[in-house]
Amino acid sequence: MKKIIVATLIMIIANLSANAQVVSSATIKSEIAKQLKATYSKMANADVDVKIIATPFSELVLPDGKITYKITQGEDKIISRDIKRVDVYVNNAFVKTLNLPTQTCVYKEVLVAADNINREQAITREATVLKKIDISQKVNYILTEKALNKEMSAKKAFVKGEVIDKRFVKMKPDVERNMGVRIFFVSNGAVMITIDGTALADGMTGDYVNVENKNYKRTYTGKVIGENRVLVNI
Repeated sequence: MKKIIVATLIMIIANLSANAQVVSSATIKSEIAKQLKATYSKMANADVDVKIIATPFSELVLPDGKITYKITQGEDKIISRDIKRVDVYVNNAFVKTLNLPTQTCVYKEVLVAADNINREQAITREATVLKKIDISQKVNYILTEKALNKEMSAKKAFVKGEVIDKRFVKMKPDVERNMGVRIFFVSNGAVMITIDGTALADGMTGDYVNVENKNYKRTYTGKVIGENRVLVNI
């Protein structure tokens, strides 16, 4: 009787093994890091390095089939140290959720003070230098070489070697209050008509501002798409 039970158990274990696969921690970390790197590289337009710091396992036993990973929390924003929630699927069927600590570095050429910059001093090409650094803790506050095309001045003093933080920079807006703008009316991605108008607020590219067409006495809300240009979806 014991021999029959042992034989049955062996058969069960053998069947389970035949329908399972073992995935190492290193493989999982590599796959998740690869996904995050691809997403963040596009998001920041920069060189990105992502590391999964650790996993609470050395390997996972999963059902046999095609494995996919879906990052359900933490993929939409760049944070230097974070916990990412990852769902594991096999043949499109949910298997389990992992919570993985990550470290992200974002390397990009940004404006740095070439020498001390005083408050109210103009921030020019001569006053700055481009330096490639990790900006993961200030992704939304850096300025690139493109910003030098605009008139800028410092709202605080910057010391030599300090990253120019745009929160402390006064920049001439792409659209200025009470100034003339060209309004582009777009429907389903196609420009239908363009008219002249007046901006009712200051705005930088990407901002939404109100604009007015005096001929028709109408006010619209549109997105600033460049110097003195506003796009209105209709």
